[in-house]
Amino acid sequence: MEVIFQNNQIKWISLNNPSHEELINISEEYNFSNLMLEDSLEPGHLPKFEVNEEISFLLIRYFENENRPLKNIVREFSHKTSIFFGKNFILTVHNNAPYIINQTMKNYIQLSDSSKITKKGIIYHLISETLKTYEKPAIRMDEEIDNLEELIFTNDIDKLKLHTLYHLKREASACKKILDYTLDALKDYGLIYSKTSSLQDLKEDNIKMLHFHTQIVEDVQNLLSIYLSINSQKSNEIMKTLTIFSAFFLPLTFIVGVYGMNFDYMPELHYKLAYPISLIVMVTIVVVIFLWFKRKKFL
Repeated sequence: MEVIFQNNQIKWISLNNPSHEELINISEEYNFSNLMLEDSLEPGHLPKFEVNEEISFLLIRYFENENRPLKNIVREFSHKTSIFFGKNFILTVHNNAPYIINQTMKNYIQLSDSSKITKKGIIYHLISETLKTYEKPAIRMDEEIDNLEELIFTNDIDKLKLHTLYHLKREASACKKILDYTLDALKDYGLIYSKTSSLQDLKEDNIKMLHFHTQIVEDVQNLLSIYLSINSQKSNEIMKTLTIFSAFFLPLTFIVGVYGMNFDYMPELHYKLAYPISLIVMVTIVVVIFLWFKRKKFL
């Protein structure tokens, strides 16, 4: 347990990767409910806000993709930070490098008069720094989509891999899901505490990031549809080519098959002009089929 900041108004305590026993001890000291404690311990829990008597609990998740092969997409692209706060204290619980805490220290605590630092100010900056982490991945994914679109519409689709589109969609969908729940948590937070301009700014930033990632999900879905359509079209072209070849050779194969039968009484086999006539007939059939396909615009 580490006291990050303290003045006459607020005491900010940080717990980095605490054990279950440590959490239980501090929950007894500050009178946390068991449900709040369970939510803070669950690795893949989505953002939420709840109040129990005089203790409020806010769970937020900031983006940090470490390319971990986890089944839970929320955990794969983000880390959680649990924020417990009461009248004169804030307790943050996290299991990884406290990025948003360091950013809050850098951009708020170290740049402000210590006597003017408040609980709402710390919470505001923690949420603000959390939302900022979703901007860079959104810009990166948007640029990747532009590159993929260029591959599709410049006939370089063979360079496009399906797993690339799937990964982009999975990442953007996870961010969108987290931002959806974060917005709900901010709305619940606003119902309990006064609706200040700073809270409205957070909601607007949240909605901006949410729309950004929603658009990315839609763009990736459109690219995926185009990719599958183009591949389907290629398959149809291949089948069309094979069908045309089959149409040419099917009657020829029939003629060869008929006169390849081993019957003794087949008058045509003993006719001197039988061979050239059969060749002329086959060439005529091929020409007729070709002209018919051209007329129907199959070729």
